[in-house]
Amino acid sequence: MSITLRPYIKDKTRYHVDMQIEHPTTQLPLRKRIAAPAGLDERQAQRWGEKELEKWVKTFALPNPREEDNAARTPASAAPRERCELTLEAFYRGRFEPSYVRQQRTATQIGYEGVWRNHLSSLRPLPLPAIDVHRIDKLKAELTDKGLQATSINQVLKKLAKMLRWALHRQLIAGLPLIELIKVTPRERAHYSGEQLEELRAALAQLTPEDVVVFVLAFECGLRTGEIAALRWCDVKMNKRLITISRTMFRGKEGPCKGTVGDVGITDALHEALTRLERRGPRVLYRCSQHTSWEHADHSEHSVKEALHRLQRLVKFDLTGLHILRHSGITYLADQGEDVYTVQAFARHARLQTTQGYIHQSKQKLAGKAARTFDGNRLATPGN
Repeated sequence: MSITLRPYIKDKTRYHVDMQIEHPTTQLPLRKRIAAPAGLDERQAQRWGEKELEKWVKTFALPNPREEDNAARTPASAAPRERCELTLEAFYRGRFEPSYVRQQRTATQIGYEGVWRNHLSSLRPLPLPAIDVHRIDKLKAELTDKGLQATSINQVLKKLAKMLRWALHRQLIAGLPLIELIKVTPRERAHYSGEQLEELRAALAQLTPEDVVVFVLAFECGLRTGEIAALRWCDVKMNKRLITISRTMFRGKEGPCKGTVGDVGITDALHEALTRLERRGPRVLYRCSQHTSWEHADHSEHSVKEALHRLQRLVKFDLTGLHILRHSGITYLADQGEDVYTVQAFARHARLQTTQGYIHQSKQKLAGKAARTFDGNRLATPGN
């Protein structure tokens, strides 16, 4: 939340109050600008703005107990019986879980079940309207005491916010409580430097065609581990040099992919690697090891990751998950000066903010780029 004061352009004796907050459930930025009453000095206008900000925030919260009592005395605004008596546990098991959670990707289903089982026990017996800002603050304190990191606590709060927002849309509650996420400093995602990528590329000649395809799909096409395991030949359009990404593999089950369904381009390196593959079935890649009795079988997430491990061992790099190649591909495009929308299309992010969080250009690079821009567009000075 923030409040900024500046002189009102239509009346310099008054102040223009600029208020900015994040929506308590969607986390989208909201902004409201109003003119303070005449006759207030800067300090008074600041206090007036703080009161207005408090009123604005309360519009996103549940009514306080006194307001609920007053509403109960008015027959026209009385809530339905189910709205008052439905507990969070009855709501989750009877409404939200079968109607919403089961329709999501397998990974999302497991995430909700984990949050429900491990972190929301204190809220289960409460009626939905009783889950107010004070209960949520208490929940945050409980999660902190359990040793959860801020990012994990925010994941719990986001899923709880989704439950309550779903209930609001179905008129099971009258309003949403204020859910404030914990501020977290964005961490830099691990990625390979240009020199490290050259080492990896040089070592590809020692790998099988299958392992080369895994590397190129992750780095040059931005595919996630499960998307590589689930890739089918029907998704690959060699004549158009495009691959449609629409499915993923998670814990042995195929489902819709994360983010948005979209196409990625086939690079020259990928085209060459794919032509070297032997087609053994509908999948592009299969595994064959002692775990499959030396028969070709569908890949798992673990077996796809092992393909990268074989490459990392060759160049004596630390063993990591395959996502480091996806991060490196996004970073490479950003460092080459591609605009954020091109990078978003490559990464298939549903939200532009997610793409911006993946861009790893350092401040020194940006400062150097700004200086070079001035050097390349320097105006002629008098006498030249």
